[in-house]
Amino acid sequence: GEATRQGGGAKDAAAAARRLGGGRVLRGRSRGSECHDHVRGIAGRGLELPGTGRHCALDDAHAALVHPGAAGRGGPEELCELMGGGGGLLLQALRLGPGLPAHRPHNPGVGQDLDDDAEAPRLQQWAADFAVLDTNSDNQLSMEEMVPWLTSGINKFLTEQRRLDHSLTMLSADFDRDGSVSREEWNVLRHFWAPVALTNTGPLPENSNVDMQDGPLGGLFWDQNLVEVFMNDVNNILLEQVSKSKAQDCWWIQCYGNASSDAHPNCNQQPYPTCYWDSGYVREFNDREQNRIMRSLDLDGSGRVSIEEHYFRNFADMDRNGFIDQAEYALSLYPQGEASGAFGAHDLNQDGSITYLERKFVLADQPPADEVLTKSEWVKADLPEYFGPFEGHKIVDVVDKKSFTWYTVLHTCALQGVRTYQVSLSEYPWAPSCTIVVSLQTNEPWVGAVGTGETLRRVGRRQSVASSYLLEMFKEATLRLKWNTRTEVVPMGNAHKIEDLAEPPTTGNDYGTVYVGLYSAFEDLPSEDYVCTRSFAPSLDGFAVIVRSQADGISLTEAVLIMVVSPSFLNFASFLFIALVVVGHMYWALERKENSEQFNPSYARGIMDSAWFCIVTMSTVGYGDKVPATGLGKAMTVFWMLFGILNFGIFTGQITSQINFFSAEAAISDVNSIANFDVGIYEKTNNLRLDTAYQFKKVFCEDMADCANLLETKQVSALLVPKADALAYFVQESLSTRSCGNPFRITGPSILVDEHPSVKMCSYSKSVYAAVYLKDALDAQIEQLEEDGFAQELADVLQGQVSDTSDAKNCQVPLEYQLRWIIPAAVTIVLYYLVIAYINHRKHVAQGRAIRSFFGQTQKTPEQLALYYGLKWKAKAKQMAEAREKGLDVGPAPYKPALNHDDRLLNFLTRVRVLSSGHTHDLQRCQKDVDAVCNAINIANDVMFVTVAVMLGMVSAVIYSLWAVANAKTRYLRLDN
Repeated sequence: GEATRQGGGAKDAAAAARRLGGGRVLRGRSRGSECHDHVRGIAGRGLELPGTGRHCALDDAHAALVHPGAAGRGGPEELCELMGGGGGLLLQALRLGPGLPAHRPHNPGVGQDLDDDAEAPRLQQWAADFAVLDTNSDNQLSMEEMVPWLTSGINKFLTEQRRLDHSLTMLSADFDRDGSVSREEWNVLRHFWAPVALTNTGPLPENSNVDMQDGPLGGLFWDQNLVEVFMNDVNNILLEQVSKSKAQDCWWIQCYGNASSDAHPNCNQQPYPTCYWDSGYVREFNDREQNRIMRSLDLDGSGRVSIEEHYFRNFADMDRNGFIDQAEYALSLYPQGEASGAFGAHDLNQDGSITYLERKFVLADQPPADEVLTKSEWVKADLPEYFGPFEGHKIVDVVDKKSFTWYTVLHTCALQGVRTYQVSLSEYPWAPSCTIVVSLQTNEPWVGAVGTGETLRRVGRRQSVASSYLLEMFKEATLRLKWNTRTEVVPMGNAHKIEDLAEPPTTGNDYGTVYVGLYSAFEDLPSEDYVCTRSFAPSLDGFAVIVRSQADGISLTEAVLIMVVSPSFLNFASFLFIALVVVGHMYWALERKENSEQFNPSYARGIMDSAWFCIVTMSTVGYGDKVPATGLGKAMTVFWMLFGILNFGIFTGQITSQINFFSAEAAISDVNSIANFDVGIYEKTNNLRLDTAYQFKKVFCEDMADCANLLETKQVSALLVPKADALAYFVQESLSTRSCGNPFRITGPSILVDEHPSVKMCSYSKSVYAAVYLKDALDAQIEQLEEDGFAQELADVLQGQVSDTSDAKNCQVPLEYQLRWIIPAAVTIVLYYLVIAYINHRKHVAQGRAIRSFFGQTQKTPEQLALYYGLKWKAKAKQMAEAREKGLDVGPAPYKPALNHDDRLLNFLTRVRVLSSGHTHDLQRCQKDVDAVCNAINIANDVMFVTVAVMLGMVSAVIYSLWAVANAKTRYLRLDN
């Protein structure tokens, strides 16, 4: 006090306060200053202010209790805030010992156990208890000295029930971490634990299987149940004390009249002075008020109020601005000096102030301090697990200062939202002062045109849904959540990637700003440092199969051509050619001696004859102009014919398979029917291994336009691309407004909607748990928007844009005749006919000229020439027969080309003889057939004649019988003697 009044610095004031035992002093105030303004702060502690000689809370807190208006309050709800605010009301409830209702359980606590004077005011009990516990009189309580208090009264019961841990209680009360509890720390501990002593109850475990000793804070905290019981007790105290006050005397220091705020000269005067407080202002707390008080006390959102939160809010933060500066820190009980607990170690983001969460990081870092938090330290310090780093968000082993600083952004914004909107964290509130910057890029129909820096507001549905599905969904979700958003548009042509998202700023005016991005084109997460929501449009997202709208007819020509140029057919044709050459040589070797007329003995002509025979036989045509004469040749022909049937069956099967392929391509209906087809996919989706999962042949394309070109030019049978990209391409290219409608269509259900969505919101999330918080909030809102039909309404509009083909009736069905093949074929046929006709004409002219020239050079008639060559051939044949009879080897005469007219004529006559012999045989067989038919006709005629005669006889007999019966007359004869 002396240092403060003399203008000393904060450091001297803090030292003086600790020497005098007062804990804290009024900075810059004289001894006679009012302490009414500090009812919720300094006076609320109930400590004797240095140099004042009185307890401020005993006087001024009474005025705040009885006259809420005197403290700037005006009603029961505000009175509740007084209790939550600074402990003034709480302390008064504890100090009204003589007036406690008789029916309430009386728990004197340690004070009565250590002091024989049970009527001693509770105000003196704390100091007296401290003196009794301090056995070595060093003004410090060790663990051993604290045991008597921890094992008496309600503390004994909580300890036996394993609901209070002594070590953690000692550690929590030791604010300066010097290993002992000072007088000031003792007073804070008793002040914090007063509701437990008053209500004679403690916090409850979450379930019967949990030992609170092993849980967060070791059981030294307030929970919702304790606060509720305490507020009910306070309500009872108020009702009874007000009643007793009116019956006995004025128990406040000053009443407020109509015209003056001075103390009334006679508080006992009847009637009472004009004071508007009476029992009508006292009522039970409702749930909303209880939740509001609990949320104002719970600084870290854990659902529990620790002694650290109590001290930080009510004592350390003197000006109640939510943080403590260096002067406030110097006056606090926190560690001083250059040690690990100094101001700089607490100020994690180095902004010159310490928030409760920054203080809690140092608190959670249990000795020996290593400036990182493990999972056990995180849980022990009662930091929320759901939004922490260890519960399924980002798997990390420890949390360092930088990561924790990012975490404070979420904590600050979320808890301010809780207090602003008075809702729980499960409803995902977000402080209005915390801005969510949304980066986006125009991409219809997902994101329409929007300006940078624009705040997202709800507009008329008809004005926006046509081209902004994602933006409308996000806007509606954030408006329902009451989030403050601001857009940041990425110009067209610039990359809009997830990896461009940055971590939130932790200092300066941008503190509380979180960056997110809206994405409507496929982009997989670049790393685990980012997190994304579920799809905003599950029915319009994922990967979809896209095919041509107009199914092509099955073309046999294309089937044959594709089959002919296929690798399998080329390999088979090559093998067949080699087999043909080998077998042709074998036939020539077997037949060239005994069948020289059909297999020419010369190599060149003989191989050609053999190859021709092999081809005709293998193709099952059987032309018949060449047949093997040797037994071995005939046996080999049997196997060759079977080989030919097998190979041409394979050839036909290949054509059928290709036709079936075309049929299957036209019947592609979903992802399960694209196996073995050429399918276009994004190159950036190759890591998903879609081709392996669905057994198709992948063809890479860069973007949707490139993929559409592959499909339109029939380089691929289908596409398997992100559905969101396809819909955007359809809309942006106005494909549905073409005269023939959209040339592409989406078929079958989408796949990988949950695993790889395209229409989503993403954020940087490495140790930035706000990203997970925002993601979970939007996921819940998306589900709600789907349930109430908002999402379906937008989806119907988008589907209408894509599937509108009203002008398709103007299209003409393509002709089934493929003129590109028919016209060339017709021209070729006509051309070949003209060429062949011309060649035949020239040949006939040349032959006529040759015959006329031949007969012009000889004097013989044709009959004479035929007789001459016939006798010559007969003589030669006779000569060869005689040679065979003698056992001579009569080989074929060396083949000589027919170079003269005689040889040509001889060859001609030989062929005429062969043909005449065949024709004669045919005529004889025909004659026999005719004779047989004639005989059959004659026999049939004879049988017919006999049959007709018999039938005529029978008819005649019947007619005669009928006539005889008709002409019969009755005659009577007398029969007697």
